[in-house]
Amino acid sequence: MADEKSRVLDMLNEGKITADEAVKLIEALGGGPRFISKERREDMEEKIHQFAKDVKRFAGNTGEKIKVIYHDVEPKVKEATKNALEKLASGLDGLAKKLNESLEKDCCCCDEVEEKCCDDKPVDCCEEECDKPADNGPRPDEKQA
Repeated sequence: MADEKSRVLDMLNEGKITADEAVKLIEALGGGPRFISKERREDMEEKIHQFAKDVKRFAGNTGEKIKVIYHDVEPKVKEATKNALEKLASGLDGLAKKLNESLEKDCCCCDEVEEKCCDDKPVDCCEEECDKPADNGPRPDEKQA
C-alpha cells in the first residue's frame, strides 16, 4: 500500500496528475483523510493555482517584451546590413578598378617593328588589346589583300 501511495506522490511531483487527483487516488487506496488533511489539500491547490497564474503572467510579459525588443532592433539590424552591403560593394568596386588598372599597366601596345613590349613581354601579349598582329602573321579574322 505504501508503494502505491508513494507512486501517486511521485506522479503529483512530476506534474502528471493534479493535487486533487492525487487526493482522490490516495483516498481510493484507503489513506485519504489521515494522509493529507483537507486544509493541506486546499493549501496545495491554492499554491498550484497561484503558480499557474504566475507562469501565465510571466509568459505574457515575456512575449510582450520580446515584441518590443524585436520592433526596436529590427530596423537597426536592417540598417546595419544595408550599410555593410554598401561598404562591401564599394570595396569590391575599388578592387575591380585596381585590378583593371594593374592589368592595363601589365600589357602595352607596341610598334609593329619591335619584337618586345615596353616591359620585355612579347608583342602578342597585348594582341587582344590592340589591333596589331603578332610577328607570326595576320590575324585569322583579317582578310589578306
